[in-house]
Amino acid sequence: DFGLVARVQRKDQDLFVSSIIHLANKDYAALIDDFVGLGILPPDCNRAKVLPLMDKALSPYVKGGGAKKYEQELKTLYGMDGSVESTVGGFQAMTSDMLTVLNDIPFSIPPY
Repeated sequence: DFGLVARVQRKDQDLFVSSIIHLANKDYAALIDDFVGLGILPPDCNRAKVLPLMDKALSPYVKGGGAKKYEQELKTLYGMDGSVESTVGGFQAMTSDMLTVLNDIPFSIPPY
């Protein structure tokens, strides 16, 4: 099973590699440039708004440790300690961040 098979232009292949390196190094400002080059973000995107959200979403992932570790990092980040109150509050904060991304940051998915 090859999953998704697509033809990707050389320029985009290079940007994929560059974005992986920038992600691994937590260089989110450069990652934004990669996303602009890939057509995911527009050139005039509000970098001041994108950067902290990117950091918040990706830093726990970059720490490693798999899905369970990522889940725990997010719970810690959003103050979810297991109580109902903290879970509801954390979920509301997470939802607010997601709505900010969906409503305030114009992004698109390339056709490949």
